[in-house]
Amino acid sequence: MLYKKGIFPVLLVTVLLLLFITRPSATEHAQNTLTADQFRLLDGETVINLQRNDDDIVDVSGSIYIHSMPETIWTVITDYNNLANTMPRVKESRVVQENGNVKIVDQTSKTGVLFLKIKFSTRMTITEVFPDTLSFELISGDFETFNGKWVLTPHKEENGTFLSWSARVKPDFSAPGFIIDAVQKRDLRQLLETIKKLSEPGLTAPSEKEKKEVQKHQSAHKG
Repeated sequence: MLYKKGIFPVLLVTVLLLLFITRPSATEHAQNTLTADQFRLLDGETVINLQRNDDDIVDVSGSIYIHSMPETIWTVITDYNNLANTMPRVKESRVVQENGNVKIVDQTSKTGVLFLKIKFSTRMTITEVFPDTLSFELISGDFETFNGKWVLTPHKEENGTFLSWSARVKPDFSAPGFIIDAVQKRDLRQLLETIKKLSEPGLTAPSEKEKKEVQKHQSAHKG
């Protein structure tokens, strides 16, 4: 009876229209799946978290949003032999062994605050899963524990990437815990923001010659 009077087709069309109208778009769906921290990152924040445990092992993590896709950022963070020319605090960096996606990298870095200056070296096993994750594990060096990973999460709606770094860290040198915590948070923020600058369109990493010129001018200024 409903079909003969033409009511059923009208109801069916109405239901289909409502389903089409209320169906969320791809962009709306992506927005609904973002975390609170990711919204902060999209607003331009650099999010750093640090927790010191009873065994003096520190869980530290940081994230930033970069207006580039993971493949571009990957080339910046895996340019191991050039990190001393591009990354803050890194004085030496080189690949000493390579086996496919697994590499052994030696690094020497220098950090500190005020009167406290710390120079430390590490040998790490780095396992690459292009272009999503890069995990690192301490082999030897000036730490009891230093293991963690990079994670690159694409945000295709904005043609960008959420870049995250996290690690469990316990230095093998003496310094007040509150100073180490402050330095770690500062250094991680600088590292993430440097990677952002080097990865976004129109910006390139400084050459070795350019870095030496900067160091030359800094030395002259101090003198």
